[in-house]
Amino acid sequence: MPLIRLVLCSLGIALLAACATPAGNGNDVNISQTSRGVEIRSSDSILFEPGKFEIKPGGAVFLDKVANLLNTRTRNNVIIEGHTDNTGSRQLNQDLSDVRALSVMKGLVDRGVAKNRIKAVGYGMSRPIADNGSAEGRRLNRRTDIIIVGEKQENMGKDPLGDLVKSVVDFSKRIFN
Repeated sequence: MPLIRLVLCSLGIALLAACATPAGNGNDVNISQTSRGVEIRSSDSILFEPGKFEIKPGGAVFLDKVANLLNTRTRNNVIIEGHTDNTGSRQLNQDLSDVRALSVMKGLVDRGVAKNRIKAVGYGMSRPIADNGSAEGRRLNRRTDIIIVGEKQENMGKDPLGDLVKSVVDFSKRIFN
């Protein structure tokens, strides 16, 4: 039992560290206004294990927050975009980005977001936002973008996803109790 608690504690700390990276330093969740609408960008390290498409426990907490936002603050349609780095074959990355986008879509639908509001698309390695020549660039390119089409950030409220770090800590406490 102590080993299980140690492993779960380590998981909680890792999740907290992933979510708590300060803005401007390669943060793992970013919300911004774009020409397409409000964009919620998540590093794949929050949602997925490397090479996998199943949502991680910390990713479930993130999806809870996003679903709540979509269900309470907007009725606009949503596009989920999966992206990868250039490690591996083009086809492998395309397939992985497709299935990850669908996995996020399923997670949001399971949380009450209407399926007809959501479109999921994978772009593989075709839309990098950083240089794939470095580990940091590849990390930034492995991401999932959730675009709330035509929405304005000011309509989302001051802190649209709430205190994500607090949510991860609360999740960790539930595991230990």
